[in-house]
Amino acid sequence: MKKATHSNVMTIANRLVTQGYNRANAMVKAWVLLKMPLVETKVAGVTYGKRQKAIEHLTRYQPEQISIRLVRKQNNEHDVNAVAVVATVAGKGSYVMGHLPRALAAFIAPLLDAGKEIHSVYKEVRGMYQPYMNYGLVVTLKV
Repeated sequence: MKKATHSNVMTIANRLVTQGYNRANAMVKAWVLLKMPLVETKVAGVTYGKRQKAIEHLTRYQPEQISIRLVRKQNNEHDVNAVAVVATVAGKGSYVMGHLPRALAAFIAPLLDAGKEIHSVYKEVRGMYQPYMNYGLVVTLKV
């Protein structure tokens, strides 16, 4: 393994440990995050406020009409690495749909802080298979 790769894995793993992961799981997660060219993830926090209604609205549009943007939230009181997921429907407006999961945000936040571009794409809305089941939002990220 190259020294630069080892250093990057350790940096990511250390961030995960500070967020409560044990060292072994943090190392595995860091290695996977670093080596995966494309990451598919569910958006966290989709039941907060009116986000369920906003996600339901996304089902009315074609995927090519929906764009996803990541916005770094450095002053978030719950997570110093918080990254908001903003969906925009062409000609209709934007809405914060939630945030990247904590472990993934620990990897993505430093990249955004360094000015790296993270390509994010809307994949699909999941859920509502049964009454009272919540919607979920899935996005893909390419570093």
